[in-house]
Order: sequence, then C-alpha cells, then structure tokens
Amino acid sequence: MSDLFDKYKESIVLSYQYAFRLLLHLKNVISASQQATTEDKLMREVYRDSIVKKYEILEDQLWKLLSKIFKASGLELHSPRACYRQAFKQGWIENIDIWNDILSSRNATAHIYNEEDYEQIKQKIVDEYVQQIEVLLQKIKEEVIDHDAWN
Repeated sequence: MSDLFDKYKESIVLSYQYAFRLLLHLKNVISASQQATTEDKLMREVYRDSIVKKYEILEDQLWKLLSKIFKASGLELHSPRACYRQAFKQGWIENIDIWNDILSSRNATAHIYNEEDYEQIKQKIVDEYVQQIEVLLQKIKEEVIDHDAWN
C-alpha cells in the first residue's frame, strides 16, 4: 500500500494544491461580486459567469483528485459520482445529497439557456457548494496530504 501512495504522492499533492488555488480564486470572485455596487447588468453577468466557470473547473479538478487518491489506495473509480460516494463512505463528505446536487448543478451548467436557472446555480455555489468543497479539501489535507504515511 505504501508503494502505491509513494507512486502517486506528487501527482496527488499537485492536484490538491491546484484545487485549493481554484477554491481561493472562486472565493475571491464571489467576494468581489458581493462588494460590487454596480447596477450594470453586463458586470453582474460577468461576475456570475466567472463564478460558474470557476466552479465548473474546480468541481472537475476535485473529483479527479479524489480519483487519484482512491487509485493510490487500490480503488479504480472513474466517475464523479463514484468518487463522491467513496468519499462519503470514508467520512470525508457528510451529506451525499448535497454532493449529488453539486454534481447535478455542474452537469446542468452546460445545458442551461435560461438566465434564472443559471442565476439559481450561481446562488447555490455561493450559499452552499463553496463551504462543502472547503470542508472536503480540509479533510483531504488532514487525512491524505498531511498524513504521516506521506512523510
């Protein structure tokens, strides 16, 4: 088991760092959008679109990070849903329903043509998803990245 972790360690650490940076960028855009006092519709759309796009990239990176971690432990999982289920089984995710919603929202962003639906997803990202992603990344940091088996 240790040999497998050693083989994937660098890739996992780099993927974790990238996901963490993506989260920080997303939080910065959210903060900027909340501080903006502009009534300019175009600027609101730019902020919204930026939040959604950064979220899409982060969610994609996150499940791929989980896939690498599980592969290092001998589990081959090749879909976001399977990775989130396994993270739930390991106690890294507390509420699988929210993660199913996170995945559904991510998949829906490619097929939304209605401004209200797009705005609803943006609001879920801001109100719920960012906090859930933060908690998961913290668990990964504690149990994988900072774990003694890596050092």
